[in-house]
Amino acid sequence: MKKDKVYGFTNENLAVFPEIYNFTNANILTVLGSGDQYFLAKLNGAQNIDVFDINYLAWHHFVLKYTAIKVLSYEDFMQMFIKDGLDNQVIYTKLRPYLIDEVKNFFDKLIELQRKFSSIKISKAIFNNSTKDYIPYLNKEKYYQLQNILGNSSLPNFYNCNLTDLPKHLNNSYDIAIFSNIYHYLGMDVKTYRDFLNQLNCQDILALYTWILNKDEQRDFLSNGFAIYKVEGVIDKKDYVVSLKRQK
Repeated sequence: MKKDKVYGFTNENLAVFPEIYNFTNANILTVLGSGDQYFLAKLNGAQNIDVFDINYLAWHHFVLKYTAIKVLSYEDFMQMFIKDGLDNQVIYTKLRPYLIDEVKNFFDKLIELQRKFSSIKISKAIFNNSTKDYIPYLNKEKYYQLQNILGNSSLPNFYNCNLTDLPKHLNNSYDIAIFSNIYHYLGMDVKTYRDFLNQLNCQDILALYTWILNKDEQRDFLSNGFAIYKVEGVIDKKDYVVSLKRQK
């Protein structure tokens, strides 16, 4: 079971996703990561969401964040997850009774070992005031909308595997799949990646979110049937969303 450090928040401009994909009543498959893609989909009306990640620690962090949004005030959430970077045991005691046992035991063990909760996070994860524009639920009104939605939800199905092993685990079909920047770690050329994605039972696929896409890479994706959207960048002036509709 792989356990690596996690990102506290995404570095993708999630606010543009609903302009590209229709989440309303959709069945979604998404990489788990920070969990923010899941929360974006819920906030925009997704019907069912399954998540996957090779890093099991991402699940512990996600359940902590999911439960926090479900039970904490906006002010307490922002204090613990942003201002204190997870290291607030007073607020932790407020959400602890609502955690599933596996996750409660994990964070309790960190306390016992006198380890900060922030020790599970990648320290270089970016965050500034403008990030609220890219992660919608960090807006106070949207936060409480999401809290109401999660109040009628249960934790998603979680597949602890990498993308290439995912087909062995899936039984569902999906309207939208979100694969973030995983392509950069696969060692595949664009055509091989397209052929792999076409094997999945997903209609619209966010195949790659990236800050950099040179002209040769753009040509390769476009010639293999992908669409490329230039979106407002989180760090630089523009990011790229590379998308694919599954061939039937």
